Amino acid sequence: MTGRLQPLKPLEGAQKAASDPQSQIWLSASAGTGKTHVLTARVLRLLLNDAPPETILCLTFTKAGAAEMAERIQARLAAWVRMADADLRKELNALDEPYDEQA
Repeated sequence: MTGRLQPLKPLEGAQKAASDPQSQIWLSASAGTGKTHVLTARVLRLLLNDAPPETILCLTFTKAGAAEMAERIQARLAAWVRMADADLRKELNALDEPYDEQA
């Protein structure tokens, strides 16, 4: 990921439903519709909901897609540990996740 990390875009409608860690999903959409954003959000939400990283499996059709998703997740996690509380609250709210003591 080049440049400064942009704030997470809030998930809405079907994207929010697809990122819900309590749901089992199959995501299929045309190019440029935000699949990588949704899958990245889903992995982040799974991690926030105590899923062990080694139990998460994401299948993509290309190595480039897999690399992009992995880079986005790693960059976001790295940014969160350095982020001010107010900014972290916005990030978690964009994912529809609570921001509290436990989070």
